[in-house]
Amino acid sequence: MIKTLVLALIAATTGVSIQVTVVEVPVNVYDRNGNAVRGLEAADFEITDDGRKREITHFEEVDLARVAAEKTVPPPAARRNFMLLFDLANSELASLTRSRTAALAFIEKELLPSDVVSVATYTSEGRFELLMNFTTDREALIAAVTTLGNPKFFKSSDPIRITGRGVGLAEMGAMNGKRVAEANDAAFAAANTIQDRAAVRTNDEFLRGRINQQIKTLADIGRVLDAISGRKQIILLSEGFDGRLVQGRDAFGSTGVETQVEGNQILSGEAYSIDNDLRFGNTSAASTVNSMAELFKRSDVVLHALDIKGLRGETDPYAAKKRNSNEGLYVLTRPTGGEVFKNSNDLSGSFRALLKQQEVVYVLAFEVSGGASPGKFHNLKVKVKAPGARASYRPGYYESGGRISAMEATLTAGEILLNDVALDAVKPNVVAAPFPVAGQNPQVPVIVEVDGATIISAARDQTVKGEIFVYAFDQKNNVADFLYQKLLLDLTKVTDILQKSGVKYYGTLSLPPGDYAIKTLVRFADARLDGFKRVELTVPDFSSPAVLPPIAMEQPGGWFMVRGAKDGHEPAYPFAIAAESFVPGGLWQVKQDAPKRFALFLYHVDPKDVALGVTLKMPDGTTRPANISIVGMTAPDAASAAQLVLELKSDGLPAGRYALDLSVKPKAGGWARAFTIPVFVQ
Repeated sequence: MIKTLVLALIAATTGVSIQVTVVEVPVNVYDRNGNAVRGLEAADFEITDDGRKREITHFEEVDLARVAAEKTVPPPAARRNFMLLFDLANSELASLTRSRTAALAFIEKELLPSDVVSVATYTSEGRFELLMNFTTDREALIAAVTTLGNPKFFKSSDPIRITGRGVGLAEMGAMNGKRVAEANDAAFAAANTIQDRAAVRTNDEFLRGRINQQIKTLADIGRVLDAISGRKQIILLSEGFDGRLVQGRDAFGSTGVETQVEGNQILSGEAYSIDNDLRFGNTSAASTVNSMAELFKRSDVVLHALDIKGLRGETDPYAAKKRNSNEGLYVLTRPTGGEVFKNSNDLSGSFRALLKQQEVVYVLAFEVSGGASPGKFHNLKVKVKAPGARASYRPGYYESGGRISAMEATLTAGEILLNDVALDAVKPNVVAAPFPVAGQNPQVPVIVEVDGATIISAARDQTVKGEIFVYAFDQKNNVADFLYQKLLLDLTKVTDILQKSGVKYYGTLSLPPGDYAIKTLVRFADARLDGFKRVELTVPDFSSPAVLPPIAMEQPGGWFMVRGAKDGHEPAYPFAIAAESFVPGGLWQVKQDAPKRFALFLYHVDPKDVALGVTLKMPDGTTRPANISIVGMTAPDAASAAQLVLELKSDGLPAGRYALDLSVKPKAGGWARAFTIPVFVQ
């Protein structure tokens, strides 16, 4: 997805499959004073794709200030995405501390609830490290900024980095945030001292190579961020590098002394000793900057820079090894349309005007058919028919298709889960049920079913590689717990069982009482097949009467089972009736000659004292009594747990989809629980 959605349409008369791509274009419109323009309509916009005018098939005005006030969620294309990129290769310790303070202020004070932020670093070894994926989890972001990825404090087990859960912050628990920052700074200072000593010994040519590598890394980041919907803004927290090494001294103005020295060298026949790259700029580095800027524009990425040096003077002891200016920051940001914010110790004032421009987002969409050139770039132009209005929008889009990098896979997985992106190339069935555990949070077993035909279609050279992500989001849209499982299947060994059924994965979450969205992503990257499923779950307080949603019962042996384990430990298997285990089913399929059994788990409820109400909703919306009988019952045990086993018969119903409405309440009244379950009659 992300800016493009691929739909499969079947022509009614010919049966021919037609691929249609929906392209979303978020647009910010503001006046000469930088104020967001509100109240525009679709007729006020005109959009062209490679010079061809496109019909706007979808239009939406999203006022982010109103969204925040109403506590609703904007569409993914209208979200504001910020990446805080800490430049560890060009930073002193004091500046690093200042940058951390600025970033924390930005996260805690300036962001709207719907804004998503990621945290990354660029190291002195020239590596880009994603510490936290784009997320709304402020606690996770604060942990990432506070530690800056120091492995002593930051050891994330989350494969897509959208949560602070699973980050090894045990030592942080015994230390306050200030002491952690101090310990982190001490480690950075030691590494920085070694880096500084090496820098003193290097020449300009070496520094040019390092700068060139940094610009290439930024370009790669820009290309990867195309996978994220909406406008992306990288905030580079850095002191910058000597801009003369890229664009030359003349680009920033030569001093009289420098010009006189070079003139004397020419008159003395020593013109060969003049560093032309230093004077006129390095062609290779300048070309890399241009390529980076082009990739940023195409991916709708803007690079801003915060000069973390703060107030600069004319002289600086550090200038012995580094030019005392922020010229390099301008070299990077100007071509992308970004700004350099300087002489400030926090982001609040610097970014207030920028955020104000973006309070309103107009989401335009149009449809194109084809998709015959995966990866091809299309130029976009948007005109606004409003006097004095200015529009900011992405200059183009890439056709979907082709392989994606590991980083793109990580970013897209995070976006799918965070934004509930609808994907159905894989159609997983998901069952989640809470069970009490003495002295701990309730355990929540999650069962994910994937049909065998889809798995076989994802094979490459008789091998299937896949991934299963299960994340529990709380009411604040933060991750409370997660599961991750890799799949590696050899079709020469499992084809028979896959043809009969498929794969059933079993893992366990640990969640306190509350309401959650269990979001599951099943991905077969080599085949570019993804499937997303959201299931609502309430984890009850088991100290009072509780009835779990009914669970379909299956016999073992019908599926290829994959059992996950968290931290090497898996709680006891809870799906059992009178000590006899069963396998939960993801679909309620009732055959004409075989009734379907399902289990009701009850807590602090006597199964003999409950009244059941059961109706079946027909495809036409009418209802009728369902043919259900109780075929098993267990008395409450020491944990006040009991079970009912019920049997549902098709009762001669024609094949199709129905809805079973089940209510459970005590015969004397007082409380009630109601459930609706889709039922498929075969």
